[in-house]
Amino acid sequence: MPNLIGTSRANVYAVMSSKGLYFTTSGPGATNGTWVTVAAQSPAPGVLIAWHGQAKIVTSMKPFVGPRRVPKLIGLSKAAVYKAMHNAGLFFDTTGPGAFSGTWTRAVGQNPAAGTIVKFESVVLVHVALPVVPKKPTPKPTVTTTTSTSTTTTVPGETTTTVPGETTTVPVTTTTLKPAPKRYVIGIATWYSYVPGRCASPTLPFGTHVRVQNIATGKTIACVVTDRENASYPRVIDLSMTQFAQLSPLSKGVIRVRVSW
Repeated sequence: MPNLIGTSRANVYAVMSSKGLYFTTSGPGATNGTWVTVAAQSPAPGVLIAWHGQAKIVTSMKPFVGPRRVPKLIGLSKAAVYKAMHNAGLFFDTTGPGAFSGTWTRAVGQNPAAGTIVKFESVVLVHVALPVVPKKPTPKPTVTTTTSTSTTTTVPGETTTTVPGETTTVPVTTTTLKPAPKRYVIGIATWYSYVPGRCASPTLPFGTHVRVQNIATGKTIACVVTDRENASYPRVIDLSMTQFAQLSPLSKGVIRVRVSW
């Protein structure tokens, strides 16, 4: 199955014809044939299907936008990464320390590399890190020296003896804090027409990075919460069509998932 997301209507017809495949459309402009680009597809790109097989395409009225060049993100702060990716018309997902909690402060790696030509609104994987904290010197044990004083009476013909001082060591107690446990919830996930790499949650704060696992198959995707759903448990998250299709066919509608953050 070719990758059709973001391509124009004319390109979809040309590509599907050359591959010997058919397709149906749904979404804005699908009924009267005025749609402009592809917003989502099923099966996902790369899936093997039979010759003359049929794909389902979700259409969009947004004009086609050409490919973009991935900016250099390594060394940038979190705010600078958001600004650079927004200006480039691209999305990104994060991995590394502080990625799930959103506490990361800088980018230390990226894939694809800077300068790579990618499609508009493609997702770039950014490896992130927490702020560098200078090491504190190890405290030395406190040593208290006590010198005993004695009174000596000298008697003619006797020798006076001096009593040496005594040393007492006070140990220092250190406490090791255990890391907070990872949080998760199990419930139902569905899909709706939304930006790939982003999702909606009824409770999690915006900007929370989550991983969603299909309990039945073990397949996992990552997304960031940027929208709010009004439903309550057992529906715990709404995914974009693109990422739901990576977990299960869109025709299934809902699946049981584990959402961790």
